[in-house]
Amino acid sequence: MIKKSMAAVLAAALMLAGCGGSESSRTDSSQTNSSQADSSAAELSSDGTGDMLTPDEDKPPETDEEWEQAMLKKSLVTLGDCTAVKAVIKKAQDGEKVTIAYLGGSITEGVGAGDELCYARLSYESFKKTYGKDGGGNVEYVNAGISGTPSVLGNMRLQRDVLSKEPDICFVEFAVNDASDEDHRAAYESVVRDLLEKGTAVVLLFSVTEEDYSAQDYMKEIGEYYGLPMISYCDALRYLFKNNRMTWKDFSDDHSHPNVKGHAMVAGMIDYFFSQAGNAQPVPKEYPSSPMSIMVQQGMQLLENGSIEPTSLGSWKKGSTVAHFTDGWTYDPDGDNEPLVFTFKGKFAHLIYKEVKSGNFGKLHVKVICDGETYDEKDITTVTKNGWGNPQTALLGMQAAEKEYRVEISMASGSEDSLGEILGIAHN
Repeated sequence: MIKKSMAAVLAAALMLAGCGGSESSRTDSSQTNSSQADSSAAELSSDGTGDMLTPDEDKPPETDEEWEQAMLKKSLVTLGDCTAVKAVIKKAQDGEKVTIAYLGGSITEGVGAGDELCYARLSYESFKKTYGKDGGGNVEYVNAGISGTPSVLGNMRLQRDVLSKEPDICFVEFAVNDASDEDHRAAYESVVRDLLEKGTAVVLLFSVTEEDYSAQDYMKEIGEYYGLPMISYCDALRYLFKNNRMTWKDFSDDHSHPNVKGHAMVAGMIDYFFSQAGNAQPVPKEYPSSPMSIMVQQGMQLLENGSIEPTSLGSWKKGSTVAHFTDGWTYDPDGDNEPLVFTFKGKFAHLIYKEVKSGNFGKLHVKVICDGETYDEKDITTVTKNGWGNPQTALLGMQAAEKEYRVEISMASGSEDSLGEILGIAHN
């Protein structure tokens, strides 16, 4: 059972009936992916997700407590091979240092509830209290949620924001920010493989939007391939909505982010997972030597001002203005549009830049040279209908073996008097 205060929140939410939707606008870049939902995203899953019965009973729940337990059971897709999770629990109980990390987008960052009431903080505090020793001072917290992060960008900042903290366990949440194309599948699997190969216990967490968009179907396939524990508040909400136990407005104040009660519900699902994992007999799963995708990009490094020195600064100056990405480079319109030049060795290479919805931002012109030969040359639009000052990515090149890259970035023709920001270079 979850702690009493959490149970009270869940019980209050589950007493609400009817269905409805919010008319407020979304603030996360997940809006850009809602139209790319799998054809099955709005359907009930084959295992009965959203049906009129509890996950393992032949009759509907009757009491609020029964509904709460049914919802929690529905949220737990599988315990997978929970050997590593049990080891983390024991490590915390023995008083050893344990670090819990959360990697995701704005939902993980805490939009809708704030830093102290987001699901990540709440579930961390609960773990700390339940399993930590002598007040839990041995349990540390890393929230690596950043608004507008799909798994492609998440893979680029994995080393900087998560692996550098040496986490014992990491929850991964990208289901509403990802499309279901090969780029996102490969990046998501890259995150999973890099975490596992560093000895980190991985738990997948699946979210959903008001429009019923979630990329969890392909994520479940990856989770099953690696034998990972999986939690789906997407499945739990579909179940509650179908049974008229709550509405989207009870869970969220916009189209994608849980509100305070919603974050508490998700934290309760994680509490439930830990309680079940702690008492389970693990079913060992051998780590697959080969990835599912041939496009995996493991070992991605994010290079910013301070970790890479431009070959030429050109008409650019150090510094950028995007939250969590302030060590980039900004174009100076008073200059002569001399290119910002980087040289490095790598296989896959990406550019991270600032995207906006409006303002005096122009197109970037990027020329990529590999081993002395022109590989690509293109203009990149930085003003889009979905931009909001967020980090955006563009593929610079992909090579089977390490190559010498030279990347030249200037403003495109007609944009010489406009603004532009480069937030970083990422490559493996």
